[in-house]
Order: sequence, then C-alpha cells, then structure tokens
Amino acid sequence: MAQHAVWSATPLANRASWLRRAADALAASDAGLAARWRTLAAQAETRLAAHTLPGPTGESNELRLHGRGVFAFIGGTAPAAELATALAAALVAGNTVAWVGDEAALAASRPWLQILQQAGLPAGALQAMPGSAETLGTALAAERRVAGVCATSADWLPRLARQLAAQDGAIVPLLALQEATSARQLYRFCAEQTVTINTAAAGGNAALLAGLH
Repeated sequence: MAQHAVWSATPLANRASWLRRAADALAASDAGLAARWRTLAAQAETRLAAHTLPGPTGESNELRLHGRGVFAFIGGTAPAAELATALAAALVAGNTVAWVGDEAALAASRPWLQILQQAGLPAGALQAMPGSAETLGTALAAERRVAGVCATSADWLPRLARQLAAQDGAIVPLLALQEATSARQLYRFCAEQTVTINTAAAGGNAALLAGLH
C-alpha cells in the first residue's frame, strides 16, 4: 500500500516522462514495444489530465482521474508485447501492479521489466510473482487490497467475472487484455473524482454570496 501511495502521488506528467524514458531505453532492442509505450505516455497526458466542468457562477468544478490502487494481472500466457503494454498502461495511470505469471513468462519479461525499473519506477510498484493462475491468481483476485483485475487471456475472463461477482464488498472492475492495451481505454484503470470549490467564498465576494449584482 505504501508503494501505491508514493506512485499515485507522482504527478501525471512525471509518470508519462518515466514511460518515455523507458521507451527510449528499449528502442534499440524492441522498437515496436517502445512505440507502444510512447503512444501510451502521450495519450495519458491528454486523456488522464484534469478537466474543467461547467458550473454556476461562483463555483468551479474539476474532474480528476487517479489510480484505483493495486491492479492484478491474472490468467494464461499472453503475447509479450500486449502484456508489457497493458502493464505500462496500469502503471502510467497511477496504479501499482501485481502480476502472476509462469516461470517462462517471467523470464521472457525480465529485460523490459528491468528497463521500467531503471527508468524510475519505485521499488515494489510492479511485483512479478511466479505461480499459477489457478492457485496464486485466484487467491490474489480475492485480496481486499486489489482494486482492479485484468485477465491476460480470454479463457480466464468468465471465471474471473464469476469470482469477482460472488465476492462481498466493493465492485472490482475486470478488464480484458485487449481493453487494457488500448490507449482509448486508459480511463478504465482510473477512479473519478470531482472537486468543487466555492470560488465566491474563497475570494471573499460578499455581494455575490448575498445574491447582489
């Protein structure tokens, strides 16, 4: 939880810069994945930025998007580029990530996992855990600290949906890997927050507060 607090509090511009640094470091060995990360960084700065909402005179309203918390990635073997894109999307949105993968998948991912960390990702913000989806993955999805789940293979979507629906407590969003890799779906990794400020009171405009014009 401490790792999430640190990473979530990191400004969006800094998280996007982190992903660009990682993309630059990866470009020589995997230009395709580097391009995906750069697209995510650019889209995050636009799609996840705070937006001013309409409101009455004397009041300001702003919509903010922030990471949900710990996002769990569970399922069967996924294409390496898609998995790396989805993990980066969850992270740039301000979440921390717990990923359950088999030994082969973890071994194949080490080069780009190291690049993400060397680019400035805090220790513990991305935990790659060796294990099976049947045992460790199922237990992880039931953890109270998990605020979202991504199924890394299509055959795991129905069973995860059933498990999450049967659990008590808050509704936990479930994403398919295809959704998680789309820059247009970045908001799915976020929770919404509306901030309303009484600017008349903040500015001491007594006439406006009294309804005078």
